[in-house]
Amino acid sequence: MKRSRFLFLIAFFQLLFFSSSGWAQPQPESGYVGGAEPCLRCHPKQFESFAATKMGAPLLRNPRNDKEALGCEACHGPAAAHVASAGAVRSAPFVGFTKRDPTPVAQRNVVCLQCHTQGPVALWHGSMHDNRKLACVDCHAVHGGHQKMLAEASQQQLCTRCHQQIKSALMKVSHHPLREEKMTCTSCHNPHGTQAERLIAANTVNDKCYECHPERRGPFLWEHPPARESCLNCHNPHGSSHQPLLVVKPPLLCQRCHSNQQHPSTLYALNTADAAAGRSVYTAQVQLFYRGCANCHPQVHGSNHPSGKFLHR
Repeated sequence: MKRSRFLFLIAFFQLLFFSSSGWAQPQPESGYVGGAEPCLRCHPKQFESFAATKMGAPLLRNPRNDKEALGCEACHGPAAAHVASAGAVRSAPFVGFTKRDPTPVAQRNVVCLQCHTQGPVALWHGSMHDNRKLACVDCHAVHGGHQKMLAEASQQQLCTRCHQQIKSALMKVSHHPLREEKMTCTSCHNPHGTQAERLIAANTVNDKCYECHPERRGPFLWEHPPARESCLNCHNPHGSSHQPLLVVKPPLLCQRCHSNQQHPSTLYALNTADAAAGRSVYTAQVQLFYRGCANCHPQVHGSNHPSGKFLHR
C-alpha cells in the first residue's frame, strides 16, 4: 500500500510539472483532452491504483510515444465531451470497460489488442474464448488486480468461475497440484489461443504431458498403442477418484479394450441379475479389490526390454 501511494504521488507531481511547463506535452487531437490530469479530478482512486501497475508506468509517468502521452484516453478514447459534461456524456468513440458499458465486446478487445499482439496473445483471434465473446476485462482488472492483472487472486479461482466441472474434479483425491498452487492452469493451457484442441499449450496432449513426465515419452521397443495415441485415454488430468488420475479403476480400465479370452483373468462385468438388483461392479465382484493388470504388466506406457512384448518388464 505504501508503494502504491508513493507511485501515485510521483505520477501526480509529474502531471503537475508537465501541465505547468508545457514541456513534452503533445497537442491533443480533436475530441481529446490530452493527458490524464482531467481524469484525476473525478477518478482519484482509479488513477492511484492504475499508477501502481505495469501499464500505468508508461501511460501516466513516462510516455514513450504520442499514443501513450494521451494517458487514460489511450485506452478509453477521446473524452472531451465526457469531461465537458462532468461525466454525463459517454458517447462513442469513448470506451468503457465495465460490464454496464454498452460498448461491444469486440470493440473493447480491439483496444487491448492494439498493444498486446505478440507472445501468448498472438493466437487470440479465432480462439475458443474469442468465439465465445469473452472480453479481456472479464479476466483482467486493468486498474490494478492481482498478479498479471488477474481479476482473482489465483488462476484457479479465475478459471473455475466458468469451468465448474473442472473445479469439482480438482477436489477429488487424485489431482494435479493446482489446489496446492504448485501448478497453474497456464502450466498446460494458453487461455488466449493455441493451435491445439482445448487450448493446450503444445502441439498435442502427449507433448504437454511429456514436459513433466519425460520417462513416458519413449521411444519404446514395445509400445502400448492407447498410451501413444493420447494420455487422456486412461487419465483425467484435472482429477479422479482413482489413483493415479485414472478414469476408471483397474482392472476395469484395461478390460475396456482387452477381453478375457485366451487369458487367465476374470471379466469384471455385471451379469443380468446384478444389474437388475441395482448392484455396482464393485459390490457384485468382491475379488475386484487389490487386483489390477499392472500387477503383472507394470510397463503400461511401453517397454524396452527384449522380453517385454507383453509389457511385463
